[in-house]
Amino acid sequence: MAGKPADYRDVHIGSLIEERRLRAGLSREALAGPLDVSLSQLGKYLKGANRLSATDLDVVARVLGVPVGYFFESMPGRDLPQPGLSDRPQARLEALEGWTGFAEAVARAADTHLDGDRRQALGSLVRAVDHALSGQQSFDKANVSAPSD
Repeated sequence: MAGKPADYRDVHIGSLIEERRLRAGLSREALAGPLDVSLSQLGKYLKGANRLSATDLDVVARVLGVPVGYFFESMPGRDLPQPGLSDRPQARLEALEGWTGFAEAVARAADTHLDGDRRQALGSLVRAVDHALSGQQSFDKANVSAPSD
């Protein structure tokens, strides 16, 4: 049984792969090798005629040095994201009450320049500092898991 047919999203992803491949100066052979596909099959992926699996998209992202999310960030039709069944709506960082001007600037920069994983990591760090400063959790060298200088 064949998978779903390719559509405009596959064309979008293929064009981004081709653009990044060219900017990186990689040959088609250098990209087809790690995917273990023929040049003909790679061409179908790049044109969006065939759909890449999630596993193959991960391989491509690693070869091109971009996060997998890179291929979806500018996806047409993604202007108004709809939450999934398990997703809770999240307030944008700069909309939260209690932020100082500095924190608002950091939140805006994070929202503009960081991908979802990095925003999440920054949010975890901010929450840890907030907990430590509010006395909910001690924050001293004994609690630091990374080696100190």
